[in-house]
Amino acid sequence: MKKKLILIVTAVMMAMSMTACGMVTVVPIGQESSFTGEEAFDSSAESSNDWTAVVEELTTNATDAAQALGAGAGEGTAVTGSAKIVEFNTDTPKHYLLVEIDGYDGEVQIQAGGVYSGTALRDTQTLKGFQDFTNQTEWSQYAKALNAEADTQVVAPLGIDESVAGKTVTFVGAAAESTGKVVITPVSMTIE
Repeated sequence: MKKKLILIVTAVMMAMSMTACGMVTVVPIGQESSFTGEEAFDSSAESSNDWTAVVEELTTNATDAAQALGAGAGEGTAVTGSAKIVEFNTDTPKHYLLVEIDGYDGEVQIQAGGVYSGTALRDTQTLKGFQDFTNQTEWSQYAKALNAEADTQVVAPLGIDESVAGKTVTFVGAAAESTGKVVITPVSMTIE
């Protein structure tokens, strides 16, 4: 009787293990969300959807650049103002306008194409915070995507080249201090 019980238990266990091996679902790449219900994070879509609200918020909250920078405004400060363009620098992949703001003696750069750096736009807006994202990677991607929106929506349409030196730029943007200079990422900008 014992042998018969052992054989039955062994047979049942083998049958269960063999049927478990057959329960594999192959999911085509890119269609994972249809099986898991989780959508992949799309930073471009996220920033594109938020762009208008971010511009409105920064424009509403922007303070005079000379006053804000003179008071030591740090990361995530919305600023507005006009400045004389000293040069359009393309010596590095991080193109920028070197500008002089009346009432402020420090170095000020406005990001203007190529590679954008920093998280000032993301950190200045209050529409979304870290808690609205799954992890640090998504939060970082959102900052990069907002910078890409600034390039596409604000800088690229201006067709900036070396001929802008000596002209006046009027801007609204997010300012951040970095290694002894202020870097502004614009959300609106005109050059005359």
